[in-house]
Amino acid sequence: MKFGFPWALILIPLILLCTRLWNQRAKLPSVHLQIFGGKRPGTRFLPVSWIQTALKTAGLVFCVLALARPQTLSRSQERKANGIDIMMVLDVSLSMLIQDMGSNTRMEIAKQTFKGFIEGRQNDRIGLAIFSGEPITLAPPTLDYGLLIGQMATVEPGGPGLRDGTAIGDGLALSINRLKKSSAKSRIIILLTDGDNNVGRIDPITAGELAQGYGIKVYSIAIGTEGRVRQPLPIETPAGRSYTYAWVENRLNPSLLSEISGKTNGKFYRVQDESALQQVFKDIDQLEKTEITTKDKIHYNEEFIPFAYAGLFFFILERMMSLILWRQWA
Repeated sequence: MKFGFPWALILIPLILLCTRLWNQRAKLPSVHLQIFGGKRPGTRFLPVSWIQTALKTAGLVFCVLALARPQTLSRSQERKANGIDIMMVLDVSLSMLIQDMGSNTRMEIAKQTFKGFIEGRQNDRIGLAIFSGEPITLAPPTLDYGLLIGQMATVEPGGPGLRDGTAIGDGLALSINRLKKSSAKSRIIILLTDGDNNVGRIDPITAGELAQGYGIKVYSIAIGTEGRVRQPLPIETPAGRSYTYAWVENRLNPSLLSEISGKTNGKFYRVQDESALQQVFKDIDQLEKTEITTKDKIHYNEEFIPFAYAGLFFFILERMMSLILWRQWA
């Protein structure tokens, strides 16, 4: 607690002088009459003047404290976050089932890395789109990270509903459409693929120029090894899905992704193992930091009213006792 007018507290020593004057004034001559054998009034525990002085002193002290404006302090923090809108675009073609980056498939590694990135953000709206031969939005940019992670968990390569292939241009165009009307300070697309564009209606370079026109950065990531790889091929059976394996030629187009990222002031990454992919997302996390400004505010709550009421109470109590108990009119 602090006082708004602390100088008023210097009046408290003057109360001692008033106390002495009240004691002298209260010493008036009195006549005691013993009627019907009653006890002498002089046997009371405290003299009347002492009680009157104590009540007046207490009243005056509380009034001085009220005059000094006692205040309690509370702090609040005004937090302003200039968030970033992010679209995460994930390739879900069958080649993402290849296991060449560690103990898990490319898809499982990508999903776990995406999830860790999402959990590390706080004030950014993040959306999720997937593509193979055609794109689809699973979640528009949102702050509901639980919903986003839940949608991520359902993603499987070669799942029903999408044609096979790698339509990078279509996936980019869909994500750009989700971000073009955003008013966020920064808008970015994180594109992860393990192949070259081979289907789709929109050329990837055209999609990159579209992103450039809207001021959207594209961070592109090419994962997996190139050349001859062993790819699982799903087969639907009455007992469920099973896999056969075939040797296929895995092709990437790093120059294409690098050109797209370069046009949009983004960055291209070439990744061949799980730890490298995790490092890429750490790098993106550092490059795209949300600007947060904080401002502390101090609030003063006036607390003089209880002190003023207390002072008034003691003055009234002293007057009532003087008039009713001691029959003193002055």
